[in-house]
Amino acid sequence: MEISRSKSLFVAALLWAASYLASGLLSHQLNGPVQMTGYIWLPAGVTVGAFLLRPFGEWLALAGAFLVAQLVLVGIEHGNYFNGLLFTIDEVGAAALAVWLVRRVRFSLEGLYFLRSVILAGLLAGVIGAIGGAAWFAIVKGASFWEVGAIWAASDFVGVLLIAPVLASWSRFRAHRSGDHERVDIVLGIVSFVLLVVVAFVIFDGDGDEFGGGVDYALTYIPLFLTVVVTVLLGGRAGSLSVLLLAVEVILKTAQGEGPFSVLEARRGHSLLEAQLYLAIASLLVLTVSTLKTTRERTRARAAMVENNIELALASADQIAYVLDPTTGVLEWSGDVQRVFGQDVDAAQLADVTRVAERLHPSDRETLRAYWGAEAAGEDRDEVTLRIMLPGGKIRQVTDYGAPLFDANADVTVVAGVWQIVREPVEAINA
Repeated sequence: MEISRSKSLFVAALLWAASYLASGLLSHQLNGPVQMTGYIWLPAGVTVGAFLLRPFGEWLALAGAFLVAQLVLVGIEHGNYFNGLLFTIDEVGAAALAVWLVRRVRFSLEGLYFLRSVILAGLLAGVIGAIGGAAWFAIVKGASFWEVGAIWAASDFVGVLLIAPVLASWSRFRAHRSGDHERVDIVLGIVSFVLLVVVAFVIFDGDGDEFGGGVDYALTYIPLFLTVVVTVLLGGRAGSLSVLLLAVEVILKTAQGEGPFSVLEARRGHSLLEAQLYLAIASLLVLTVSTLKTTRERTRARAAMVENNIELALASADQIAYVLDPTTGVLEWSGDVQRVFGQDVDAAQLADVTRVAERLHPSDRETLRAYWGAEAAGEDRDEVTLRIMLPGGKIRQVTDYGAPLFDANADVTVVAGVWQIVREPVEAINA
């Protein structure tokens, strides 16, 4: 078993190292020649994502895997291995420290806590890494600490926002039944995804001034809207993929000197930085919408489960529950009303006192009105037994256990209770 666990850890570390290396190669390719620090660094999202998703006991192995991947990257690009070692210590150490600090507070991969965790980890990792990196460039190369630090922190933060949500969402992937999404939502979501690809290509391809008058820059809001639509219709995983796809298109075209951002700045690096900030907004939008959507869905699922459990409990106890609004006289029922009133009755037919009284024995109708009227007035009376008229000339006895519920001002807000079936032989009513 220990061998199997070690093998699993080795495979996981290898996959994380491969992700780091691939994203690093892509970042360097998009950055092009740089004098100081690059404007794009996607491996920041890989390192933060790994430390967020994996247990603390695996962190040392992950750090070693990232070090090997960085040294391989340095070798491919014929760089300085000592600088690569220092860079890894700074970046990976910053990511580990940031995630450790985030885990010290309430941490979860679900809901608003996940949104907070990703943003906070990205900010901390970016700032901590930027302090070390900017200090190195300032001391060794005489660069401006604040200029290098700002670019470093921004590139790390955006890298975390782009990559970490994708890794987190797909690491929790579970196959779902086809009925989990409405077919119309799936079709509209796929159409929106395809439309996002087409619109992004049209907007960011070319010299960035096809429409003129700043219209090209204003059109960049359309992909943001489409990523939100994809998230709402298809869920957080599809939303994170749409942002990643948009990021590849935007960064690639901007790096080639195309698209709206390329005409805003004379310096290529600043254009890339502005494009990344644009993508950071897109990622935050999708993260927020996905979080709120997931939270709402989970709340509804929990409410449905609680309601189902209550229904089962009431049915097993031969009970139905009611809530009466004394102001409007509206009744709401929980449980199997057909079990009590008969097969052809539903809760909509028992929505007020008059309709319920019509289904009782004539001698019990005023008893029910008086009982519920007293409860609505704030009197807590003992239970009362009622007779329900059933199809076929039969009756069923129930006992009403009700009580008024008061608000902070001692006013009756509702009358709530249960009807308990009295298990006695059913007798026929003489015509």
